[in-house]
Amino acid sequence: MPELTGGAPDFLAQLTTLATTGVLGGLGGLGGLRYNASLPELADRYGRPWDGGRVHKGSRWPHLFGWGDVQTVFCRCRRLRSFSLPAWHGELELPTPDGGLRTIDSQVTESALVAALTAANCRWETVTYQNLPGQRTLEVTPAEEVRVGLVLVDREGYDEPPLADWLLNKALLWGYDHVDCPEPDRSQPDDGWGAAVD
Repeated sequence: MPELTGGAPDFLAQLTTLATTGVLGGLGGLGGLRYNASLPELADRYGRPWDGGRVHKGSRWPHLFGWGDVQTVFCRCRRLRSFSLPAWHGELELPTPDGGLRTIDSQVTESALVAALTAANCRWETVTYQNLPGQRTLEVTPAEEVRVGLVLVDREGYDEPPLADWLLNKALLWGYDHVDCPEPDRSQPDDGWGAAVD
Protein backbone atom coordinates (compact mmCIF):
# COMPACT_ATOMS: atom_id res chain seq x y z
CA MET A 1 0.00 0.00 0.00
CA PRO A 2 1.47 3.40 -0.93
CA GLU A 3 2.29 5.72 1.95
CA LEU A 4 -0.32 8.41 2.71
CA THR A 5 1.23 11.74 1.74
CA GLY A 6 -0.20 15.20 1.45
CA GLY A 7 -3.52 16.19 2.86
CA ALA A 8 -6.79 17.77 1.91
CA PRO A 9 -5.15 21.19 1.39
CA ASP A 10 -2.87 19.57 -1.23
CA PHE A 11 -5.89 18.00 -2.95
CA LEU A 12 -7.87 21.23 -2.64
CA ALA A 13 -5.11 23.12 -4.48
CA GLN A 14 -5.22 20.53 -7.26
CA LEU A 15 -9.02 20.73 -7.51
CA THR A 16 -8.71 24.51 -7.82
CA THR A 17 -6.18 24.09 -10.64
CA LEU A 18 -8.47 21.57 -12.32
CA ALA A 19 -11.42 23.97 -12.11
CA THR A 20 -9.45 26.94 -13.45
CA THR A 21 -7.35 25.23 -16.15
CA GLY A 22 -8.99 21.87 -16.95
CA VAL A 23 -5.77 20.08 -16.03
CA LEU A 24 -5.14 17.95 -12.98
CA GLY A 25 -1.53 18.93 -12.44
CA GLY A 26 1.22 18.79 -9.92
CA LEU A 27 -0.47 16.20 -7.74
CA GLY A 28 1.75 13.16 -7.91
CA GLY A 29 2.90 14.24 -11.35
CA LEU A 30 -0.57 14.36 -12.90
CA GLY A 31 0.19 17.28 -15.21
CA GLY A 32 -0.89 15.29 -18.26
CA LEU A 33 -4.42 14.41 -17.15
CA ARG A 34 -6.62 16.66 -19.26
CA TYR A 35 -9.35 16.44 -21.83
CA ASN A 36 -8.06 15.15 -25.20
CA ALA A 37 -4.79 13.76 -23.73
CA SER A 38 -3.33 10.83 -25.70
CA LEU A 39 -3.61 7.35 -24.15
CA PRO A 40 -0.15 6.23 -25.38
CA GLU A 41 1.43 9.46 -24.02
CA LEU A 42 -0.25 9.01 -20.63
CA ALA A 43 0.84 5.35 -20.57
CA ASP A 44 4.43 6.45 -21.30
CA ARG A 45 4.23 8.87 -18.39
CA TYR A 46 2.33 6.84 -15.75
CA GLY A 47 2.82 3.25 -16.87
CA ARG A 48 0.36 0.85 -18.39
CA PRO A 49 -3.17 1.58 -17.08
CA TRP A 50 -5.54 -0.99 -15.69
CA ASP A 51 -8.22 -2.02 -18.17
CA GLY A 52 -11.76 -1.35 -16.94
CA GLY A 53 -13.52 -2.72 -20.00
CA ARG A 54 -16.07 -1.41 -22.43
CA VAL A 55 -18.35 1.49 -21.58
CA HIS A 56 -21.05 0.05 -23.88
CA LYS A 57 -21.70 -3.66 -24.26
CA GLY A 58 -21.72 -3.76 -28.06
CA SER A 59 -18.50 -1.86 -28.80
CA ARG A 60 -14.93 -1.79 -27.48
CA TRP A 61 -14.89 2.02 -27.65
CA PRO A 62 -15.32 4.15 -25.67
CA HIS A 63 -13.25 2.19 -23.18
CA LEU A 64 -12.48 2.61 -19.49
CA PHE A 65 -8.86 2.67 -18.33
CA GLY A 66 -7.30 3.94 -15.14
CA TRP A 67 -4.28 4.60 -12.99
CA GLY A 68 -4.75 4.05 -9.26
CA ASP A 69 -8.15 5.57 -8.43
CA VAL A 70 -8.25 7.79 -11.54
CA GLN A 71 -10.93 6.40 -13.84
CA THR A 72 -10.58 7.56 -17.45
CA VAL A 73 -12.65 7.04 -20.60
CA PHE A 74 -10.97 7.04 -24.03
CA CYS A 75 -12.46 6.99 -27.52
CA ARG A 76 -11.30 4.81 -30.40
CA CYS A 77 -8.89 7.62 -31.38
CA ARG A 78 -7.13 7.06 -28.01
CA ARG A 79 -7.97 10.55 -26.72
CA LEU A 80 -9.22 11.12 -23.18
CA ARG A 81 -12.92 12.01 -23.17
CA SER A 82 -13.50 12.14 -19.42
CA PHE A 83 -12.14 11.21 -16.03
CA SER A 84 -13.47 10.76 -12.52
CA LEU A 85 -11.87 11.00 -9.08
CA PRO A 86 -13.86 9.16 -6.36
CA ALA A 87 -13.21 11.46 -3.40
CA TRP A 88 -15.81 9.69 -1.22
CA HIS A 89 -13.21 7.05 -0.28
CA GLY A 90 -11.50 9.63 1.97
CA GLU A 91 -8.20 9.04 0.21
CA LEU A 92 -7.08 8.62 -3.38
CA GLU A 93 -4.31 6.61 -5.01
CA LEU A 94 -2.92 8.79 -7.78
CA PRO A 95 -0.25 7.90 -10.35
CA THR A 96 3.25 9.35 -10.39
CA PRO A 97 5.48 9.78 -13.46
CA ASP A 98 7.66 6.86 -12.37
CA GLY A 99 4.72 4.47 -12.72
CA GLY A 100 4.06 4.36 -8.98
CA LEU A 101 1.16 5.52 -6.86
CA ARG A 102 0.82 8.25 -4.24
CA THR A 103 -2.00 8.16 -1.69
CA ILE A 104 -3.51 11.47 -0.54
CA ASP A 105 -6.30 12.60 1.76
CA SER A 106 -9.32 13.52 -0.40
CA GLN A 107 -11.73 14.91 2.23
CA VAL A 108 -12.69 18.43 1.17
CA THR A 109 -15.61 20.41 2.60
CA GLU A 110 -17.87 22.64 0.55
CA SER A 111 -16.85 25.76 2.50
CA ALA A 112 -13.15 25.09 1.85
CA LEU A 113 -13.81 24.35 -1.83
CA VAL A 114 -15.93 27.47 -2.36
CA ALA A 115 -13.33 29.63 -0.57
CA ALA A 116 -10.52 28.24 -2.77
CA LEU A 117 -12.50 28.69 -6.00
CA THR A 118 -13.51 32.22 -4.99
CA ALA A 119 -9.90 33.13 -4.16
CA ALA A 120 -8.89 31.88 -7.64
CA ASN A 121 -11.58 34.09 -9.27
CA CYS A 122 -13.25 30.94 -10.56
CA ARG A 123 -16.92 31.14 -11.53
CA TRP A 124 -19.23 28.17 -11.34
CA GLU A 125 -22.85 27.22 -11.79
CA THR A 126 -24.56 25.20 -9.07
CA VAL A 127 -26.49 22.31 -10.60
CA THR A 128 -29.11 20.39 -8.58
CA TYR A 129 -31.42 17.51 -9.47
CA GLN A 130 -34.90 16.92 -8.03
CA ASN A 131 -34.28 13.18 -7.75
CA LEU A 132 -31.01 13.75 -5.81
CA PRO A 133 -31.95 16.14 -2.98
CA GLY A 134 -28.78 15.54 -0.97
CA GLN A 135 -26.43 16.31 -3.85
CA ARG A 136 -25.33 19.35 -5.83
CA THR A 137 -22.59 19.97 -8.38
CA LEU A 138 -20.42 23.01 -8.82
CA GLU A 139 -19.93 23.04 -12.60
CA VAL A 140 -17.07 25.03 -14.12
CA THR A 141 -16.07 25.74 -17.74
CA PRO A 142 -12.25 26.08 -17.65
CA ALA A 143 -11.91 25.95 -21.45
CA GLU A 144 -14.26 26.02 -24.41
CA GLU A 145 -16.28 22.78 -24.60
CA VAL A 146 -14.62 21.42 -21.40
CA ARG A 147 -16.49 21.01 -18.11
CA VAL A 148 -15.40 20.20 -14.57
CA GLY A 149 -17.98 18.98 -12.07
CA LEU A 150 -17.31 19.01 -8.33
CA VAL A 151 -20.04 16.86 -6.82
CA LEU A 152 -21.00 17.57 -3.19
CA VAL A 153 -23.16 15.49 -0.87
CA ASP A 154 -24.87 16.36 2.40
CA ARG A 155 -23.86 13.20 4.29
CA GLU A 156 -21.07 10.63 4.39
CA GLY A 157 -23.43 7.66 4.04
CA TYR A 158 -27.12 7.02 3.36
CA ASP A 159 -27.78 6.14 6.99
CA GLU A 160 -25.81 9.11 8.35
CA PRO A 161 -27.34 12.43 9.48
CA PRO A 162 -26.92 15.51 7.24
CA LEU A 163 -23.67 17.42 7.63
CA ALA A 164 -23.43 21.12 8.46
CA ASP A 165 -20.71 21.45 5.79
CA TRP A 166 -21.25 19.29 2.70
CA LEU A 167 -18.40 17.07 1.46
CA LEU A 168 -16.83 16.53 -1.96
CA ASN A 169 -18.02 13.19 -3.30
CA LYS A 170 -16.23 13.14 -6.66
CA ALA A 171 -14.56 15.35 -9.24
CA LEU A 172 -15.32 14.91 -12.94
CA LEU A 173 -13.92 16.28 -16.19
CA TRP A 174 -15.51 15.87 -19.63
CA GLY A 175 -15.72 17.62 -22.99
CA TYR A 176 -18.30 18.25 -25.71
CA ASP A 177 -16.34 18.91 -28.91
CA HIS A 178 -15.52 15.30 -29.85
CA VAL A 179 -18.28 13.93 -32.09
CA ASP A 180 -16.79 11.20 -34.30
CA CYS A 181 -13.58 9.21 -34.08
CA PRO A 182 -11.81 8.29 -37.31
CA GLU A 183 -12.16 4.64 -38.31
CA PRO A 184 -9.17 2.54 -37.20
CA ASP A 185 -6.64 1.80 -39.92
CA ARG A 186 -6.97 -1.98 -40.27
CA SER A 187 -3.69 -2.13 -42.23
CA GLN A 188 -1.76 -1.06 -39.11
CA PRO A 189 -0.67 -3.57 -36.46
CA ASP A 190 -2.48 -3.61 -33.13
CA ASP A 191 -1.19 -0.70 -31.02
CA GLY A 192 -1.75 -2.63 -27.79
CA TRP A 193 -4.93 -0.71 -27.00
CA GLY A 194 -7.26 -2.75 -29.17
CA ALA A 195 -6.89 -0.94 -32.50
CA ALA A 196 -7.20 -4.20 -34.42
CA VAL A 197 -10.50 -5.09 -32.77
CA ASP A 198 -13.68 -3.09 -32.46
